[in-house]
Amino acid sequence: MVEREFSIRRGRREDAPAAARLWVQSAREHAAYDPVYNTAPEAERTMRRFLADLASSSHSFLLVAVSNPGERVIGFISGELREGSPTFHSKTWASVDDVFVEEGYRSLGVGRALIDGVRSWAEERGAHGVSLQVAAANIRGRKFYEDLGFREVSVYEVLEF
Repeated sequence: MVEREFSIRRGRREDAPAAARLWVQSAREHAAYDPVYNTAPEAERTMRRFLADLASSSHSFLLVAVSNPGERVIGFISGELREGSPTFHSKTWASVDDVFVEEGYRSLGVGRALIDGVRSWAEERGAHGVSLQVAAANIRGRKFYEDLGFREVSVYEVLEF
């Protein structure tokens, strides 16, 4: 059996700078889909603080994929538990805010392993499932989530002035 070239672990505060750098790469890719994803000048610093806070919260998650050997952060996934609308049957979701895998590590199972990690984290906390948003123009990402069993429930629309 071939050993994986990566492992998934719970993110730590000291992983936040590397995850924030990956987030910036993700933002650049998303800006190519739509300019609504263009980042603010201090985005990386803001994400560094935000991700460090997630790493120390029991209500939120930061999971990182690290290269073996070396423990270099090559991907991450972050988010938090969110309650669904009280007008529908009560559900708690592990809501993914960000997920990104470095280009050289794509199609090796890293993204799937990150989603599996969130699923396990969510199940341990009694959540009913995992939710996320994906850029409409991100065809590869949409196919990836569909292959994992996600289904489209709503469409996020914007009207800019």
